[in-house]
Amino acid sequence: MDYISVVLPFLATYLIPGSQSDNNYCDAQHELMEQFLTVRNLDTAILYTCWSLSDRIRYMKKFNEKKIAVTHRNKEDFYGAFSLDDLFTVTVYSPLLGIIIDWSCNDDPLLKFSESWLWNASYHWLMVMSKKPNNKIQSFLSKKKINLSISSEILLAYPNEMDGIITNWHIFDIYRTAFEPRGKLMIDVVNKTFGKWGNRLWKFDKRSNLGNLTLNVVTIGNPYGALAKKNGTDIQPSSEELVKYLQTFNLDRLNSVQKFSFAIMYPLTKILLNITLNIQTTNSWGYKINNKWDGIVGMLISGEVDFSISLNALRSERYDVVDYSAISTWKHLPCFIFRHPRSSTASTNIFLRPFETAVWFSIICVLILSGFVYCTIMHYESNQMFSLRVLSDIVLLKIGTLCQQGTAMEPTKLSNRLIVFLMFVFSLVMYQFYSSSIVSGLLRPTVINIDSVQKLEESGLDVGVEDFNVATKVIEVYGEINPYLKKIIDNKIKPKSEYLLAKDGVKKIKKGHYAFFTDPASSYWLINDIFTEKEKCDLTELPLHRPETTGYLVRKESPYRKLINYANCILRETGLMERELRIWHAEKPKCTAGKTTTEESLVSVEIKDVASLIVFLIIGFIISFTVLILEIIVHRHKTNTHMIIKK
Repeated sequence: MDYISVVLPFLATYLIPGSQSDNNYCDAQHELMEQFLTVRNLDTAILYTCWSLSDRIRYMKKFNEKKIAVTHRNKEDFYGAFSLDDLFTVTVYSPLLGIIIDWSCNDDPLLKFSESWLWNASYHWLMVMSKKPNNKIQSFLSKKKINLSISSEILLAYPNEMDGIITNWHIFDIYRTAFEPRGKLMIDVVNKTFGKWGNRLWKFDKRSNLGNLTLNVVTIGNPYGALAKKNGTDIQPSSEELVKYLQTFNLDRLNSVQKFSFAIMYPLTKILLNITLNIQTTNSWGYKINNKWDGIVGMLISGEVDFSISLNALRSERYDVVDYSAISTWKHLPCFIFRHPRSSTASTNIFLRPFETAVWFSIICVLILSGFVYCTIMHYESNQMFSLRVLSDIVLLKIGTLCQQGTAMEPTKLSNRLIVFLMFVFSLVMYQFYSSSIVSGLLRPTVINIDSVQKLEESGLDVGVEDFNVATKVIEVYGEINPYLKKIIDNKIKPKSEYLLAKDGVKKIKKGHYAFFTDPASSYWLINDIFTEKEKCDLTELPLHRPETTGYLVRKESPYRKLINYANCILRETGLMERELRIWHAEKPKCTAGKTTTEESLVSVEIKDVASLIVFLIIGFIISFTVLILEIIVHRHKTNTHMIIKK
């Protein structure tokens, strides 16, 4: 029986020849439905009509010739226990579904749609009426429990008859600016001027005016101290105070991302969409804590607000619970900012650095060799005025020659004079190499290339974090996967509670030897105000991740998502977004001091640079004093021994 029930409709569809129907109304209906599906590019549809079996077979055959897959449903399908997935199937290959209902014969008062029915943009409805509905559309929709939104796709058509023949159809586009009980019912005439299906290129061309609709939105009120619990406040500003603050470019430059977001969202909603905003605040962008979302995401899930007016970074973990709309040009990239530290190796070994170990060894060998040759020649030289009898005399003479101090004797033999001359020339050349290398090493800044968190942890720099919701959360998340960042947090940040406001952290960056994890979009405003040109050239960044794209959050399957995207594209095309970005997003200061030679471009010699020389002198003083004491002891011992022998 199942086989026969499947084969008979198939044979009836292709073997029964289609005869010309006398029912003009059915033919007009079919023509309207076919045009509707063709204009909307719908290749799958569901029919709910009262056609006879023969008419149904004939019309479905015509649909099949147009390559439109049509399924016919009976009235009984809507009364029994059914699944929406069985009635309305939307797939990746057929993302849109046409639904056509003939109310001329199915206006059953018992037929009502449940709240689970979908009236979104994936389902294109054509409701055919037998007569003009006049002002009964509102009551008709309420009676059938059809709750529409701004994204709904519903056309209502009724015929215009003359002498019993349908000449044309009156078609209306029906939607609401918001789900009931909010919003207004909008009825637009589709075919009033341009053809049967009008001149609509996109439905939001005519739906961008929401009639001063009031929607609940959310922004970040005070994101400081939300996680670190240090600089937070419990002050809740009024809606007027909050709007005034978001429109103010104040001196502290805080909350620049919220102010940029509002600068974009205000013309987008007020001017382009005619929406009134009921602004609510929270202190978190939305993070999952103990399997529960807080902040903006939590308010969207609970239905407290319709969308956010504060940009949020695109995170994969949020995709399942909320949607993103109006992707922005604002890039989210908190990072470590610090001044280039001087190399500790260059400072402590500056007096040994000019020559490599092999050169120092060669110099010592030359001194020993010249001392040996000089001593040999002196052995055969007769000089009554001066003679070197002690080895230390030879050593002092050679060191003095190397330091270009001359000699206390006058050699008489040519061979000895030649040795002295060569040693002076040798010392002159080596001295020039040595002194010029030290001077250039002191005046030319040598920096440590800190390009990873590991090098930052090993550099010895002090580290702080901006007490800003985003910054503290990012460093906490990445601290769980990076062991070196974990060491920085445990050893340098938490013990000292280094959670600072941006202005305090920037002051520490200026002093040097300090790395501050902050949002550069705000901090660079402060750096531009207080840093010198040379200090700006010393700045470097160390990000923990790639720049994150940002967008506005909306409720899952929100009807306003595409409408906000549409208005956002207009703002981009007009250049308003780029203008606001230049106002609110600070750029990294350009280095201009390095292009010219000024006093600021030189590096002063610090006490740490000559510390090793001072230590060398102090050690020498101690050794000299120790030797003096030993000489005194030895001298007294010899004197006493000599006196005892005499006695």
